[in-house]
Amino acid sequence: MSRIPCLDTEALPETLRSLSQGRVINVYRMLGHAPRSVTQIARLGAALFADGSLGAIDRELLILIYATAFEAEYEWAQHVPISRAAGVTDAQREAVRHSRYDAEVFTPAQQALLGFAAAAAASPHVDDARHAAVAAHYTEEQIVETLVLAGFYYLLARVCTVLDIEIDAPETDELVRMAQTMHSH
Repeated sequence: MSRIPCLDTEALPETLRSLSQGRVINVYRMLGHAPRSVTQIARLGAALFADGSLGAIDRELLILIYATAFEAEYEWAQHVPISRAAGVTDAQREAVRHSRYDAEVFTPAQQALLGFAAAAAASPHVDDARHAAVAAHYTEEQIVETLVLAGFYYLLARVCTVLDIEIDAPETDELVRMAQTMHSH
């Protein structure tokens, strides 16, 4: 049971309800308690999800790393079906879950990206070698986006963990459709 009850969909700001065009997941129902920022948070999430410079597989691998690093089971549960739809394999999810970022299930570029992301999630500094490794494969835009994703998912993770939000992960690609719909508005 959440420490603060999630708002009913009808109690959410109209802009958030129109962005989602359907079921609003629990994290946004909780963020509805902050009506002055929830719509902007949802728009940022949708932009990172649907219009980022990183490919869908890399993005989902990063989100899974952040869910693990920030101990946010809610985010992990939400992104298992999304990552599956994006093309992340069960073996890749298993490797991320166990912090095996150098596993052979990842390309060398992904290994560099995941090591960089895990280091950034664990510490305020990333060493020069790790930065150089990721910079050999990814653009400056993609590196910065990796860090923006870390910040965004840290925000969601702490709302979920501190307020003990109930997991509402669907078994379908409903979240994929919701994020794409939110982005198009």
